[in-house]
Amino acid sequence: MSHHKPDIFREFLGYIFVIIFAIIFSVLVRAFVFETYIVPSPSMEPTLLVKDKVIVNKLAYKFHPIVRGDIVAFHSPVEKGKDLVKRVIALGGEKVTLTSEGEVYINDKKLVESYLPHDITPSYDPQTFTVKEDEIFVMGDNRNDSLDSRFFGPIKKKDVFGEILIVYWPPSRWGRPE
Repeated sequence: MSHHKPDIFREFLGYIFVIIFAIIFSVLVRAFVFETYIVPSPSMEPTLLVKDKVIVNKLAYKFHPIVRGDIVAFHSPVEKGKDLVKRVIALGGEKVTLTSEGEVYINDKKLVESYLPHDITPSYDPQTFTVKEDEIFVMGDNRNDSLDSRFFGPIKKKDVFGEILIVYWPPSRWGRPE
């Protein structure tokens, strides 16, 4: 009978080890690879809806550069401790011009934006921004209800911590946002 106790104890230690390993692994994955994020505002509608749950790929920009059209997660340049999700409109070295007709020009070439809501014409104050090499210019898809680079200016690339990989909740919205 006594030889069963070490087996039970060893099995118990095995379970404890697996649980501890799983916790450490999940903490490391969340810290360095993927993070979940709940969309807090309508600023990215119709691409991302309020309360959509998304996965942020934190490694994306370690392997490839930020590209126009990417949907990025970044630390707010205005509210400390708050993270935002917006679409990349312009890259370092580019000039962004917004017109009162609701058009966006990058280096004097009209930007075609198929992802914008079709039933709403954006309203912009005519203005021009020059994006520095270490910056990007971001805007929400729901332009009339988005606090973005039009208000706080281009953001530093170093404040971007990932790319939106997938919407995972609700299940009816599952997929990669375009």
